[in-house]
Formats: sequence, C-alpha cells, structure tokens
Amino acid sequence: MSFDSAAARDSFSATHPRKPSVKWDLGSNFESVAKETTSPGTDFRRERMESQPEISPRIHPQIYFLRPRPQVPKLLFSIMNSNDANVRKILPKSHLSRVIIRDNLNAQRIYEMEMKASDKTKRRMSHLYDHLKKKFMTDQLRKMLRWRRDSLSTQQYLDRQRAYRAST
Repeated sequence: MSFDSAAARDSFSATHPRKPSVKWDLGSNFESVAKETTSPGTDFRRERMESQPEISPRIHPQIYFLRPRPQVPKLLFSIMNSNDANVRKILPKSHLSRVIIRDNLNAQRIYEMEMKASDKTKRRMSHLYDHLKKKFMTDQLRKMLRWRRDSLSTQQYLDRQRAYRAST
C-alpha cells in the first residue's frame, strides 16, 4: 500500500479552504512585534534541520510584515554657498563634519586639477590642429606652384612646336 501525497493534498484542500500564509498587520507597533518574534535565548542560525519540528499539511506558517519605518528627512547640503558658521550649525558636533568638509575640498581640488589638465589638453590640441592645418595649406600651395611651373615649361614647349610647324 503506497501513500499518494498529491491525492492527500487535493482531498485536504477540498475539505479545508486555504488561508493566506502572509498577513499585513499595519496596526502593530514595531517594537512590540520585534520583541514577540525574537526570543533572547534562541539563536536560529545554530539550530540544525533535524531539531526543527515537522510542519504538517494542516499547519501553515504565518508571516507578519512590519509597518515601514518613517523616513528621515533628507537635508541638501553644499559648502559652496555657505560659511563655516552655518556649516557648524547644520552638521553634527563631531569630527565627521571636518572630515566631510575636508573631503569636499579635496574633491573640489581634484576636480579643478582635472579641469585644468583638460583645458591644457584642449589648448594643445587646438595648437596642433592649427599647425597641421597650416602645414596642409602650405603643402597644397607648394604643389600648385610646382604644377604651374611644370605646366608653364610644357606650355612653352608646345608653343614652340606650333610656331615651328607653322613656319615650315
């Protein structure tokens, strides 16, 4: 006699309606639910699979989702348009404010150095472009003058040949 688990599941679902295993409990308090779900003496990571109880088909685990925590208002902060007194009012009284300011100044210095290098490269490329353009134009002018000189001597030769044939 073999036990068919699929048939048992179908007969169970026909006799008992399924309840959702997930509930949204928006009325619960965050701290109270956190205390209920975790007991201080148990550490779930150390338990073994054999020691956990068997879940029968009639028992469904319940999962509760906690209410989302309220968002902390975000503060836009820039040291570009503020003086040190305002910075000290806004930032917490710790070394963190100095670290943030120093980090921002370092980032600003690095940005300025990159912009300087970029401008320098642009100027160099502009000079190189102007130099290559000038060189190209002078080369073209030399070619044109050489062709004119060559064609002039050829033209003089042809004129002499015509004059010779006309005279004979």
